[in-house]
Amino acid sequence: MPSKNNKDCTLIDRFSLLEKILMRTALYGFIIIGTYSIFSTSILWGVIYSAFVIFGAAVVASYLFCPHCPYPFKYETCLFFPAGIIKLFGRFRSEQMSIIEKVGAFGWFAGLIVIPQFWLFQNYILLIIFWVLALPLLVRVRTYICKRCRHFFCPLNAVDKSLIKEVG
Repeated sequence: MPSKNNKDCTLIDRFSLLEKILMRTALYGFIIIGTYSIFSTSILWGVIYSAFVIFGAAVVASYLFCPHCPYPFKYETCLFFPAGIIKLFGRFRSEQMSIIEKVGAFGWFAGLIVIPQFWLFQNYILLIIFWVLALPLLVRVRTYICKRCRHFFCPLNAVDKSLIKEVG
């Protein structure tokens, strides 16, 4: 039986400017803190992580995750990247995400958080700042966004299945 909380949720049509500012600040902020912590110890690993971030963002936005999301293409909004940039580099694909796309997108998102941890534990102030930015973002996404998201093919989507059927 679907949970009452989830079934009563309204799907999100647009993200507010404040939501976009807060989520992007948190995402870009923890990436910058993680990158800085790595560079402060190892330039080589800092370059490698930076390449992972940039190349991964391009691949995720162009091929893996974002092309399946209706927000930048149908609603002109996106929490993490400007919708115009996603539309510039990708086209909307309404089909189910392949296992490669799911693993690749999830791997990149997880790598953003996991990779810098070794270097962050060498500087507790940066570690705290990193998690002050990352944790609210992760909690907000899982407890609020995923329960109301129209990206039905996302492996993290938690919208009640009966609501998805109603929307079509």
